[in-house]
Amino acid sequence: LTIDSNVQFFVEEAISNAKDKYDFSWMVVVLLDAKTGKVIGLSQTPSFDPNKMNVKDWNNYAVSYAYEPGSVMKTYTYMAAMEAGVYKGSDKFLSGKYVTSDKTKIYDWLKSGFGNITYDQGFAYSSNVGIINLLDKYINKTILYDYFEKLGFGQKTGITLANEAKGRIAFKYETEIFNAGFGQGITTTQMQHIQALTSIANDGVMLKPYIIDKVVDENKKIVFKGQ
Repeated sequence: LTIDSNVQFFVEEAISNAKDKYDFSWMVVVLLDAKTGKVIGLSQTPSFDPNKMNVKDWNNYAVSYAYEPGSVMKTYTYMAAMEAGVYKGSDKFLSGKYVTSDKTKIYDWLKSGFGNITYDQGFAYSSNVGIINLLDKYINKTILYDYFEKLGFGQKTGITLANEAKGRIAFKYETEIFNAGFGQGITTTQMQHIQALTSIANDGVMLKPYIIDKVVDENKKIVFKGQ
């Protein structure tokens, strides 16, 4: 495997420490070498003891569970505007609340807002309203969907782990589009995010994650080679 035993030790320790401090139903930690695509650390909780045949769920949460990602998608929405060549970080918008054409009210996490701020500041404050204004004034549904798809959302990464989910990035109506821009109403997997983020850490080149380095036969001959 591509797993680095030293890195894996710290991954397991991080999960163990988190379980002592926080109350959550599940947690996944994935570490990837963004210059190669190698998964060098991967673990989850709940897990199981391989010495006991009491496993209730054999699935790997990093690939088999599609979930609503939330604000992490704001990164990709901003990236879509940048790649389209229309992003103007110093332009301003009024934060706090946005009313759609069907009178739906969408708020920032701080409902009173942060005042009249720039889009750069909107990203730092994780503003939902900033995302909506980006979609309303600079990019559209097609640009957003095409960019999400380009990053691999809505499709399997192809990593050699069983039962990989595809997630769902469909959106049609105005409120659905705005919600998708900040990660609501769509589903993704952890591994899809790891893959998408390599494009930031690898000078714009997205790499597919892989976990099998090589397979050898009884004569040490390589019969399968990872990426």
